[in-house]
Amino acid sequence: PMERVGLIGAAVRRKEDPRLLTGQGKYVADFRLPELLHAAVLRSPHAHAYLRKIDASAALALPGVAAVITARDLGPVGRIPVRLGPRPALVACLQSPLATDKVRYVGEPIAIVIAASRYLAEDALDLIAVEYEPLPAVTDAGRALEPGAPVLHEAIAGNLVDRMEMRTGDVAAALARSDRRISARLAVQRHTGVPMETRGLVASYDAGSRVLTLWGVAKVPHFNRRVLSELLDYPEHLIRFVELEVLLDVRNAAEEAALRQRMERERCDDAGPRRQSEQRHSGVRLRLCGHE
Repeated sequence: PMERVGLIGAAVRRKEDPRLLTGQGKYVADFRLPELLHAAVLRSPHAHAYLRKIDASAALALPGVAAVITARDLGPVGRIPVRLGPRPALVACLQSPLATDKVRYVGEPIAIVIAASRYLAEDALDLIAVEYEPLPAVTDAGRALEPGAPVLHEAIAGNLVDRMEMRTGDVAAALARSDRRISARLAVQRHTGVPMETRGLVASYDAGSRVLTLWGVAKVPHFNRRVLSELLDYPEHLIRFVELEVLLDVRNAAEEAALRQRMERERCDDAGPRRQSEQRHSGVRLRLCGHE
């Protein structure tokens, strides 16, 4: 019988290192196509505001600017889904590709400039005149649930979109026979890894084959292809994603190294019998200690 080699927890030799270490990797900024145009996104400076007017005439008059696209130009496109599975309560709050009559967070896309160069596209953004009507904003999730708090989505009553409850086993019986019960309210801050390379894509449409090809950091190419097919109302088999390189998230790597060093210094020196187990988490081997 063939010997099975376990990969979970094993050190596996990376195949991509030679091309990355020799400068042969290809990123979005390295990718060039003939007659390539560049896009820059105008984003909202307000956390909550009505979008009253967009005047792109000055930007369009700039030599080298091919187009300025707003929600009105896109027409009736769908909304961007979330990767949480089917949750009907979220549908009313899903985001459009470009803001229509209201912005709901700082950085929400409002318009896209298409120009002959990235520099020109960025310059044209400054020429777009946008008329906002600022609205009260809440930056605390708890306060957003209070009566009278500003409502982001008028399609729902208040700011509570949905509830997620998870139970395993007979919770009531387990609590009834517990010696102690602890109740706690936890607040989790916004925290995410920030890669050195931002998101970017290069797209090309071939009129002969009708194939739309996109190069870049797709991350979940099959999910993205399905979403793009629905948004564009275009056959999914005619959309092709090609994954390029993505730079290492240096901050996350530094955090993992610090965590590893701290855990190596700490020892499970509790008195009495104890159990030890190891698990793999984000590339760091964790040692969990506790009493039997």
